[in-house]
Amino acid sequence: MSVAIISPGLLPVPPVLGGSVETVIQQMADNTSAEIDIDIFSRTHRSQPLQENLGRLRYHRFPSGPEYFRQIRARVIAAKYPVIQVENRPLFIPKTKAGSPKSKFICSLHSLIHIDPQLIRPGGVLKIFQQCEKILVYSAFMKNRLKEMFPITADRVSSVHLGTDPSQFRPRWEAGISKKVQKLKNTLKIPEDYKVVLIAGRLIPQKGPDVLIRSMEHILKEYPRCCLVVVGGSWYANRKASPYIKELRRIAGAISGNIRFTNYVSQAELPLCFAMADVFVCPSQWDEPFGLVNVEAMASGVPVVASGRGGIPEIVKDGETGYLVPNEKEPASYIEPVVNLLKNDRLAQNFGINGRQAVESYFNWQRAGSELSRLYKAILC
Repeated sequence: MSVAIISPGLLPVPPVLGGSVETVIQQMADNTSAEIDIDIFSRTHRSQPLQENLGRLRYHRFPSGPEYFRQIRARVIAAKYPVIQVENRPLFIPKTKAGSPKSKFICSLHSLIHIDPQLIRPGGVLKIFQQCEKILVYSAFMKNRLKEMFPITADRVSSVHLGTDPSQFRPRWEAGISKKVQKLKNTLKIPEDYKVVLIAGRLIPQKGPDVLIRSMEHILKEYPRCCLVVVGGSWYANRKASPYIKELRRIAGAISGNIRFTNYVSQAELPLCFAMADVFVCPSQWDEPFGLVNVEAMASGVPVVASGRGGIPEIVKDGETGYLVPNEKEPASYIEPVVNLLKNDRLAQNFGINGRQAVESYFNWQRAGSELSRLYKAILC
């Protein structure tokens, strides 16, 4: 049994430069390749060989650019894979299906962006979906939305909740973490007794960092001894400040002394950033399909304050692992939940414990990989 997974080609796999889609590809492959041969087709990177075999997991890498998908299509057609899983690029499917008609296709969508009418007419999307054995998404929100949009192919839509690695993202109360956290706070020039409000991810308007920065002026009035740490850049591995990041710094204005911008942080450094947080905020301004940062915060034992958009309510349980903000566009909406958690250590700890337990029992890659393995086996049988 073998499955070919086609990466979008924007970033390499494994995700040496980061990337949520690339992280999902790698982690899901790691947790399915014990039972099924997985071939990952990805873009090249100077640190990675063109061909690489790791047990039943094989990598085939091609230069990014106009020829990327054409070269991969020729390879997968020649190999006659039983299953071809295409990540976020539905337009790759029709020509590949024509060249490999006996292959069964999975269209894996991490958001609805790639079936936007500006890219593909709705009729074209339906034709692609009808060529697929499964349309794979990663939240009930996405599954329900696709069923509403394309009822004819509703029975082909499957969802698998994603997760994180609880052995990588360790709880902040764990022995040995506090010393590392204090060292990081010293590096960022955060006073020892200050609490940390954290936001992490790409710094783009859809993620809402400007909304959180505007709310911090009021949060600081209620709880002055805290600092907002903004982790991330405009793109993965890009340390250049975009016009939007420059605008964020301008918005910070008078409270800039209580805000730290880390710029891009590598995957290896990210767990300690989460462990440093007393409250994690995800002020997403769009229908987040899943939101890996929320489960990463929960794995770290950090309470979450998040917008109630998209798939986020499937992860963050209001009043159990954090708070959901109903009006995500209003900076004022974040003040009370954040301040409440900053002032109430026991509540924050309980939410953090609940979040960690949710990751250990459910929101982890091992469980997600097991579900995907069952999906593959059902298709292959």
